Amino acid sequence: MISEERVIINGDINIGATIAYKEKKEKMPLVLLIMGTGSLDRDGNSFGFKSNLYKDMSDMFVDMGCVCIRYDKRGTHESGGDGKTSGVYDLVDDAAQVICYAKKLDYVDPERIVVCGHSEGAMIATLLTKNEDLKGIILLGGACMSLKDASLYQNYLVIDEVKNMKGILGWFLRKTINKEKVDKQVFDLFDKAEKCNKPRYFYRGVFFSTKYMREHLKLTKDEYVKLLKEYKGKVLALTGKSDVQADFRRLDDISSFDGITVSTPDTVNHLMKDVDGEVNIINIKKEYKKVLKKEISPSVKTTIKDWMKNI
Repeated sequence: MISEERVIINGDINIGATIAYKEKKEKMPLVLLIMGTGSLDRDGNSFGFKSNLYKDMSDMFVDMGCVCIRYDKRGTHESGGDGKTSGVYDLVDDAAQVICYAKKLDYVDPERIVVCGHSEGAMIATLLTKNEDLKGIILLGGACMSLKDASLYQNYLVIDEVKNMKGILGWFLRKTINKEKVDKQVFDLFDKAEKCNKPRYFYRGVFFSTKYMREHLKLTKDEYVKLLKEYKGKVLALTGKSDVQADFRRLDDISSFDGITVSTPDTVNHLMKDVDGEVNIINIKKEYKKVLKKEISPSVKTTIKDWMKNI
């Protein structure tokens, strides 16, 4: 039976977290879950969107004999700090704060700590390898991609879908969306951060953290590949071929590196769940709602379980 404790981890900011385990009789490996962008809670839920993704992942790791910690991102739910003006490295520091706390738990083996990052969490997990002594990292739906790469990838998929869209809407979108316009919008988004002298800036109806966007701009895909090549621990990078938010082809850049296991399951989407048929990025919220009640893909579970045997 899985037990859970809700805690507040005190540090530079207070971080609301949940520790999950089956027992405390001996030191066990720790898996730290890091979620992607947005304001989902530590379970992976928000109003009108209940995936329980991170709760389900936590249960999966505990069933494998690990302690698992998941936490609310800075400035959301039970975590302090200002998420609206923070940067990428603030999120890295928050994860490091949780790791420091976990190492002091009597039932956690500090020599066997694994960070599992999903989406942007995969970027943060990769950045943690610079200064944290980790046994391994698991990168789900986000390895070897910068935020700028991800933005372009997603928009290019929209362009491809529009080419075959029927009716007046298809005709209108083909007239208004093209590669040149997409490139300009994405580049302008990041260029504006470089020129801004305020903590936040407004672009196309949305406020962005200047610090966050500037730091992401400097973190290219080549930087992430370099970090993974230099990392001495074990790596599992998994991106499904049905993922419309992260490009599975990026894993080719690291597939030949020692200590790195790459997996690109055919039917797995960004939520690590199996889909039936092609995924539509234009109606992505509707597509995700179709699979919310599904379990994490059995192929994903098996791949992670096999990889964890060496931890």
